[in-house]
Order: sequence, then C-alpha cells, then structure tokens
Amino acid sequence: MNSQLERGQPVKVRAYGGEILERVVVKDLGRTVIIADAQEFHRAISDNREPDGVGFPRKDVILGQK
Repeated sequence: MNSQLERGQPVKVRAYGGEILERVVVKDLGRTVIIADAQEFHRAISDNREPDGVGFPRKDVILGQK
C-alpha cells in the first residue's frame, strides 16, 4: 500500500495472532499508521479531542476502503 491514507478512512488491519480488525485511520506516519476503533474515533471528534489510537506497521494495513 503506497498511497497516503486519509484521516477517518475505514481500514482493515492484521492484529497480533492474525485476527483481522476493522478500524479507522487517525494519522498516516508513513511506515506506521495510527488507528482507532470507529466508536472512539467518532466520539473523540464529537468531543473535539484527538482520538486515542494505536500504531500499526503499514504492512499490517491489509485493506483500505473509502
């Protein structure tokens, strides 16, 4: 995946152990993508704060959807 991911973009990621999770992009840092659960992302936006996210290696972002 070479293109820049956009804030708020839904993605699927491969978690430790191979589980596939649906998450939302908080920030694309290049080799690392900060993601959050959709509920946390939208709650944070409503509360006018930065979402609490977790960094994932870009190689584990397996599907980006707009």
